[in-house]
Amino acid sequence: MLMRATGRGSISSFLKLAVDVAWVVACALLGFIWIIAAFSIYFLITGDLLFPLFERVVVSTPRDLVVWSLNGSILCIGAMIVCAYLRGVFETLVARDPFVPENARRFAAIGIVLAIMEGASMFVTTLASLLLAGLGLAGDSPPFVFPRVNWPVWFAVLTLLVLAQVFREGSAMREEQKMTI
Repeated sequence: MLMRATGRGSISSFLKLAVDVAWVVACALLGFIWIIAAFSIYFLITGDLLFPLFERVVVSTPRDLVVWSLNGSILCIGAMIVCAYLRGVFETLVARDPFVPENARRFAAIGIVLAIMEGASMFVTTLASLLLAGLGLAGDSPPFVFPRVNWPVWFAVLTLLVLAQVFREGSAMREEQKMTI
């Protein structure tokens, strides 16, 4: 038996559940990142491991700690925001009404959030390496880390912005159709 794409018990309702699970996982991962960052800060200040079991998890240089914790936090928070917008899109699919103006705004917002996440990640990595190298806290790591451009992410941003325009046009055509006798 083939599953339907929209409505109750459809692929859309399953994906809505998957997005909810992804949101919870992103929240838990954010908490884990902050806990590891706290243990790493304690280790960097005192030189003593709080729990010997965390020896492999603790970040050993200030630059790695800053880059790892800030990038991880940016990605987790961005994932939670994207999941919230996707949940709204899947709710309209379950209701069998996807071409609404809100979905166009949601897709545009998801594209913008992805662009901000990627830009912030590139900025944080570069700024942290420059600041810590300037303060002499970079350790054995190179003084400057050139930001890497993640082309698939930027392609996804452009695709989402185009998809937002498609949904904007689709909802406008739907409104025109409703007014046609």
